[in-house]
Amino acid sequence: MEYDPRLGEVAQALADPLRIVVLQHLMGGPATVSEIVSITGESQSKVSNHLALMRERGLVRAIRNGRQRIYELRDASVAQLVESLTAVAGAEPARYRESPPLATARTCYDHLAGRVGVALFDSLRSRGAVGEPEEPKAAVELGSAGEAVFGSLGIDLEEARRERRRFAYACLDWTERRPHLGGALGAALWARFVECGWVLKKPGTREVIVTDGGKKGLEQELGVQFQSSVS
Repeated sequence: MEYDPRLGEVAQALADPLRIVVLQHLMGGPATVSEIVSITGESQSKVSNHLALMRERGLVRAIRNGRQRIYELRDASVAQLVESLTAVAGAEPARYRESPPLATARTCYDHLAGRVGVALFDSLRSRGAVGEPEEPKAAVELGSAGEAVFGSLGIDLEEARRERRRFAYACLDWTERRPHLGGALGAALWARFVECGWVLKKPGTREVIVTDGGKKGLEQELGVQFQSSVS
């Protein structure tokens, strides 16, 4: 089997604690260098050097906004990598233990995670909207009732399939140790929930607030029971 040196380069980039912290922070969305300096407590030059290396290794990308550079994860595959590494290591960041709302509902790059995300995935499977994954991180197929369920929510399945990424997969949730729905389909659901006003993301964090209308909608449309499954 031929070895690709790029694999070693990516693994090496992930071996530094500061870089892992930065990647976990970027799971919540784009951030400026000054914001990353603030949350890490490291010098700007040190943070900039680490960001440059991660950019070179294809883990992050930079967008120019005036005089500032805003960094974000390169794509959803990097987010899946960070989430999976954290889950495999069993390393739940302290802020999740200290902030129950983060464990209840948060973003995993561009889809819904935490207890709400896991409960949503369970409900989609029980309703036949999606099939049962063979294992964590495995592809998820559309179920027999998929078109009806997602159509009732206004999700364009063909548009999701046209995206240059995996359509749907079981993303292992690092606090629940069970899967939530990732991929283009998970992102489409998240975007629809935002559009409907069912969820709100707290600025500067990954924490998600499910509104009263969202709780009602998720219960009525998808059978997510908030009193028992996500309290």
